[in-house]
Amino acid sequence: MRRLVFAILVVFAVPVFAGEALGLTEDEFKMFQHYKIALTDARVQAMKPEARAAAIAKDAGFKLKDLQKAIEKGEAAGDVKAKCEANLKEALATGELAGRIGRLEVDTSAAHAVAYVQWFNEEQKNLPVEASFAAAKSAEACPIASTITVWAQDKAAPKLRVFQALVSSASARRINVERVKDFAETRYLKLFEKVKSVANGDDLTAESGTPTAQP
Repeated sequence: MRRLVFAILVVFAVPVFAGEALGLTEDEFKMFQHYKIALTDARVQAMKPEARAAAIAKDAGFKLKDLQKAIEKGEAAGDVKAKCEANLKEALATGELAGRIGRLEVDTSAAHAVAYVQWFNEEQKNLPVEASFAAAKSAEACPIASTITVWAQDKAAPKLRVFQALVSSASARRINVERVKDFAETRYLKLFEKVKSVANGDDLTAESGTPTAQP
């Protein structure tokens, strides 16, 4: 009985983020993060606390009421990085990439949040489908991300890069995840930038580490 009670306590003591809505949009996150970064500026710190939000909003070209709403929602959202990463793990656990996901990470250090998704490819002909699926599911799972960077390694030779690209979340949301097998190659892959694929004859032998998130 004591073991059962202990197990229940452990379960409830661990934060559960998977599948949890962030309650924060991409634009709201940008404003909130801009506000937090601005607060570290010595000029802002010299202001009276009650005057800071208005000054930051004016300098950034935000409407004060929009910034105040973003601050409220951002503070209520809590650890959005952990929530996004848990959501990504859950969203990609099934479907086209089930059992083949590598690194998943969300960088929220700047106002422009970036989601990074790595997987292991078995058939090069499936790369457009897999990339489109990864992008669409990531945009849904982590709505604060501005950019989604995806890359694939050869499952049989994990050190060999076979694909890499990036896509804006706005473009990724245009992908119908139910139709990736129909339109990945003819439509959806055109939404990506900086595409390199061995299936297209690109040489990725020199590529290693995390691809850049810069378009």
